[in-house]
Amino acid sequence: MSDTEDTEEFVQTSKISSEKKNIIYESFTTKEELTTINTIELISDLFINICEENKTKKSKRNILLKSFTNKNIPSISIKDYILRLYKHSKVNESTIILILIYIDRICNMNHFILTYYNIHKLILSTFILAIKYNEENYYSMTYYSKIGGITLSELNNLESECLILIGYNLFVQTNLFEKYYNGLLSLKCDDEEENEEGEDIESDADDAGPIEENGVDKNNNKEVLKELYQNEKIKNKSNVNDNYEREIIRA
Repeated sequence: MSDTEDTEEFVQTSKISSEKKNIIYESFTTKEELTTINTIELISDLFINICEENKTKKSKRNILLKSFTNKNIPSISIKDYILRLYKHSKVNESTIILILIYIDRICNMNHFILTYYNIHKLILSTFILAIKYNEENYYSMTYYSKIGGITLSELNNLESECLILIGYNLFVQTNLFEKYYNGLLSLKCDDEEENEEGEDIESDADDAGPIEENGVDKNNNKEVLKELYQNEKIKNKSNVNDNYEREIIRA
């Protein structure tokens, strides 16, 4: 069985049901964990929106990332997949945000288009890069291959290729990180405001008159973040983390 078939078999058998998903959510009890879950949901929604928009697009250099592309769309959702990785690794929220930044960097540098066929393996490989760069302690590659649902050899290959595609540049400037983080915070505020507005409309439905459009785009912050994701130019592409290269060789 090939590595790709192994991946497809995993995602078919590890689809998270609503009942199991509720158990996962209940296992996150601290405020920090719940905050990270909210961040995961926002990043997942962003990836979904981009994949939807890219359904009709074709990458000029798609062959470069052929190893990241599944034959079929994995049955496990993007959000559930990231939740699975987080649940079994308990990384910092900043590591999760680095996934977004690294995938953005790869797409910009290689003119690559995100799709439902490649997003899962890109998430897993950038997750590994983010852990090794941002976390003081982490598990073995064998462990991550099991929770990621692919073989150890495939994960090692994806990690190495991902590192090449990102130009060995794992460093993220503080101001760039803050742009992404603040963008995600604005999405959280938008969601909370929409929920509050929904509750107000429902409670006053009997007395309210016709609802009129006020010309305000409630999704403006989402569009801003999406534009940042798609168009942000990454600096310091030549920055190479020598310690990380040595870690790759030992893996």
